[in-house]
Amino acid sequence: MPFRDVKNIDEETRRNMTQAFAAACDRLKLDDDDLLRGKLANEIIALVSIGERSPARLFALAVEALEADEADDAGD
Repeated sequence: MPFRDVKNIDEETRRNMTQAFAAACDRLKLDDDDLLRGKLANEIIALVSIGERSPARLFALAVEALEADEADDAGD
């Protein structure tokens, strides 16, 4: 679980983060060894740090951010 070491997060938020992470990995077809998993986890942590708690919103916003990053990288 990528969020076990995140400090000051209650168990419900941690479950929401994990749910969003798993759904996003499925959506983005990320394997266990895919380097984007770390980027995805960091995006979810950043969203939680600014107050987002909904697993659906964490999923949607994190996927949107990663897809935007990938599109930017492809355009370079």
